[in-house]
Amino acid sequence: MDLESLESFLEVEKHKNFTKAAESMFCTQAAVSMRIKRLETALECGLFKRCGRRVELTREGEIFLPYARQMVNTWKSASEHLLQTRLMEESEIRITSSSTPGTYIIPSLIYLFRQSYPYITVINHIQYTRSAISDVIGGNFSLGIISQPASVGTDALCCEPLMEDPLVLVVHPQHPWAEKRGILFKEITEETLLISNPNTSLVNYLEKEGRLSLEPSRLYVAGNIEAIKRGIRNHQGISIMSEYAVRQELELGLLKQVPLLDHPGLKRQLYTIFRKDTRFKLSTSLFLEFFRKAAEDNRLLSQL
Repeated sequence: MDLESLESFLEVEKHKNFTKAAESMFCTQAAVSMRIKRLETALECGLFKRCGRRVELTREGEIFLPYARQMVNTWKSASEHLLQTRLMEESEIRITSSSTPGTYIIPSLIYLFRQSYPYITVINHIQYTRSAISDVIGGNFSLGIISQPASVGTDALCCEPLMEDPLVLVVHPQHPWAEKRGILFKEITEETLLISNPNTSLVNYLEKEGRLSLEPSRLYVAGNIEAIKRGIRNHQGISIMSEYAVRQELELGLLKQVPLLDHPGLKRQLYTIFRKDTRFKLSTSLFLEFFRKAAEDNRLLSQL
């Protein structure tokens, strides 16, 4: 007798049909039939009888039903208890991240994650992308989450796409572009472009996407994303940044988004980085899987 056979028995009893039970368990009808047969052999009695297109429990099946439920529930409770025990022993996750995901995405994720796993603490260390990469290579962090459109430049790391990060062009509400239907990508070369740091990968990405060259004299290093937003509000220039970073300012009317007519879907990817020889703790693996699912069903956006 095994857990698969017990679960198959409960699913057939629930659906009154072998085919539907197989569909609910993502397996073949033959597999379900084999498990039920194995269970009946072990118990030395029949558990189901056919009634037209349906199947019903035999008298023996009705007697066995509450015991099957109890055994499956006991197994699940034991597994959950053991899982929580392991997680309690690995109750702290330390990650490093670049500015955009670290400041505007990961905090919302941590809030959601703690609702499901309140005993796990996530410590998020925010720094420039290059520093995050160096710290993961050096083993100071097992996991990094960065905005990076290209490879990380080393064979020691794995770099895997995690989620899309939509980019928007933002200006002061009184900027001449604010009333336009949109502008062409090349027009950004005529304005001062505010960037977070001199080594940001955003510049290379914009030059590649727009097939243009951004003059160094037109780039203004503000220091971080909050300083960029303050600079725009002070009429110091424009910027292209993550929609996650400016969603609140756009809703409040403090900044204005200007469409790029020839690049309407401008976006970058967020990536996870980790050493190729890394074996994640169970808690870290859970965090990563939770991140992927939250990004897929837009739970992150609902928290901004």
